[in-house]
Amino acid sequence: MLKMIGNQSRKYIIAGAKLAVLMWAFAVATTSFIGSTVYAQSSAPIPGVKVGDTIPSIATVDQFGQPQTFESLRGKRGLLLLFSRSADWCPYCKRHLMELQQARPEFEAKGIHIASITYDSVGILKDFSDRKGITYPMLSDTNSKIIRAFGILNPEGKGFAAGIPYPGIYYISPDGVIQRRYFESQYSDRFTPNDIYADIFGVSPLRGTEGEPISAAHLRLRLSQSDKTVGAGNRLKLLVTIEPAAHVHLYAPGAEKYGYKVVKLQLDPSTDYLSEPLHYPPSTLLNFAELKETVPVFSNATLLSDDIIIAATKEFNQSIGDGKDLQITGTLFYQACDDHKCFLPVLQPVRWVVHVQPFDLIRSPEPLRHKE
Repeated sequence: MLKMIGNQSRKYIIAGAKLAVLMWAFAVATTSFIGSTVYAQSSAPIPGVKVGDTIPSIATVDQFGQPQTFESLRGKRGLLLLFSRSADWCPYCKRHLMELQQARPEFEAKGIHIASITYDSVGILKDFSDRKGITYPMLSDTNSKIIRAFGILNPEGKGFAAGIPYPGIYYISPDGVIQRRYFESQYSDRFTPNDIYADIFGVSPLRGTEGEPISAAHLRLRLSQSDKTVGAGNRLKLLVTIEPAAHVHLYAPGAEKYGYKVVKLQLDPSTDYLSEPLHYPPSTLLNFAELKETVPVFSNATLLSDDIIIAATKEFNQSIGDGKDLQITGTLFYQACDDHKCFLPVLQPVRWVVHVQPFDLIRSPEPLRHKE
C-alpha cells in the first residue's frame, strides 16, 4: 500500500513489515485463545445502586464503637467505600482491607476519605484492626441493613455467611451521589484501591517508582503500574507512557479503517494472570488534506493502560508460598510516522514485576466468630 502526500511518499508496508505484522497478529490470536481457556469468569451483572444514584442512609458504628454516618465519613471530595464479606474467614477480603489501608494516604491527599462495611461484629473488626494496624473506619453492619439498602446482599450466603454482600467498591461524591462503581462477577477478583486511584486520576499512585525511560525507535517509553504488591485475584493496572519524538505521531483506534497500524500492547500468555483489552485515552485528529483523510493519532505524551487480573486458582495459590515475584512480559507494537513518511513497524519488548503475597489465614478468636 502506497499513499502520497505531495511529492513525498508515506511508506507503509514492505515484505519485512508485513511479516512482523503477521507474526504479531498470530501472537494476539494465540494469547486470546489461551486466556479464554484458563479463565471461565461469569459475566452476570452485579445488582445494587448504580452510578448517578443517591446512596441510602449509612448509620452504624465502627471497630472502635464510634457512631458513623456518611456525613462523618466523607472527605472534601467524597468517600471510597468498600463492601467486603468478612474480616474473619475470607482471605480475599482481608487482603482487600489491608490494601485499602495502604492506599489511604494517597486518597486522603486528594480529599477522599475511605471506609469499609462488613456484616462482622465490632469485636471481629477490632481484632482484625488491631492485628493489621487498620486506622480507617471499619463499619459493622451485623443485621446487613446497609448492605440490603445498597441492594448488594448476596443470596448465596448461607449459614454463618448469611448476610454477606457482593464485594466491591463505591466512589461517592460529597453530596452522596455515586460517581463510580467497582464490582467483579467473581468473589475472588478484586479491584485494588491503587487500581481505582489510577482509574479516577489517570496516574499511578506509586509516583517516583517508574523504571528508567526506554529509548525506542522514534519515541520514549515509561513503564509503571498501579501496584507493586498484590494478592491472588487482584486487579491492577499496567501503564505505558508513550512520548513521541518531535513531529512524530502514532495511530489511534479508528485509523485502521484507512489502512494505518494502530499502536497495541500484547502481553505474553500466562496461566498466572488474565489480561483485559487495552484502554486508550482520547486521541487528536490529523488532517491529510491531499489524501482527503482525517485520522486519529497520538502525537503528544500518551498514557495507555491495561488491566490484568492475578489468578486465583488452587494451583496458583499453592505456588505463592511465602510470596513470589511474577514477571509480566509483552510487546508494544507501533508504527511511527512523521510529516512525510512512515517507518517500519516496531515490536518493542516490555516488562513489569509484581510481588504476590500469601493470604492471611489467621481467624478471629473462637468466641468472636460467626456462628451457623
